[in-house]
Amino acid sequence: MLNRLREHDRNLVALPCGAGDVLVAPSLQGRVFCHLNGELTHRLDVDRLENPVRGEFNNLGGNSLWPAPEGGEFAFNYPHGTGEWYVQKGIAEVNPVVTQQDAHAAAIEKNVELVNRRGVSIRIRIQRRITTVEPVSFLQGFDLAGVGYRTEDIFTPEEPLDRQHVLMAPWSLEQFPGADGVISFGKVSNAQTALNLDFYGDPGERITCGTDHFTFRLGGTDRHQIGVKVANAPKCIGALDTNRSLLILRYTNPQQGVYFNIADNDQSAGPFSAADLYSVFNGGALGFFELETIGAMQVNENRVMPSSLVSQTLILRGEMDELKRVLLEREGIPLMEVTR
Repeated sequence: MLNRLREHDRNLVALPCGAGDVLVAPSLQGRVFCHLNGELTHRLDVDRLENPVRGEFNNLGGNSLWPAPEGGEFAFNYPHGTGEWYVQKGIAEVNPVVTQQDAHAAAIEKNVELVNRRGVSIRIRIQRRITTVEPVSFLQGFDLAGVGYRTEDIFTPEEPLDRQHVLMAPWSLEQFPGADGVISFGKVSNAQTALNLDFYGDPGERITCGTDHFTFRLGGTDRHQIGVKVANAPKCIGALDTNRSLLILRYTNPQQGVYFNIADNDQSAGPFSAADLYSVFNGGALGFFELETIGAMQVNENRVMPSSLVSQTLILRGEMDELKRVLLEREGIPLMEVTR
């Protein structure tokens, strides 16, 4: 699978890190992938990669960058007037150029035009800077291998935008294969009030809450999504994949700015009915899941200003007991009851 990615994107940028590489794919809209000892850790849909379907969104996987919100009156994934869910060409098809590269970092950018559900045309410059994060200090004292990276994602309007007609913030969706046998989790303040379940319905008993953390058991046939409220000071989200012996951690910090509802639904309570810093998507029968970080819109009076989202990902592999131990000792999240 890794070789197919390399063969498809001759412009692939490989940044050595830890026990693998961080891979930046300019020919795949700037998606980011990782491998550990030659095995791709992220989802890659090889069939769609090699046989894309015209007129449909080819969801290839990896870490992709999107404009929020997805639904509601300011949506970027529904056309003006009436129409079905879609992904605009600026996100689904336009590829960035590499503007900078060295041994530990790469920068890419593209200029796109988007239209929101209100019919407002928006021209923006989208930039990503990807930097390796060596997991050595995190893993000291543990028998684990790892790879890590940091992204800084920036949306810059190329013309004045009125916040009364536009909501926009960067949104990083990191996609991994699998569902059954995967436990997602988050570290939060007051877990009982930390989750936003107003996406596709309440996952019910798949969610459990401790005092300062939650778990969300993925899998099944139904799609579910949860948000993690910025008001509850979340520290991280992640997933323990018991099938592949992988632990994935994602981090971002709360920002000053405007958080709004990103959900793919009608948002009947309005665009400010939710304010999430993270989100977890359970694809169910689709066979993949997503760990998502969400930025804040920056405004000056009534004008939408450049906004950024800084995220960090660590991907670790080893024996299950070691993965659970590092999660407990480094992040204070107990998953000791999980066995595989």
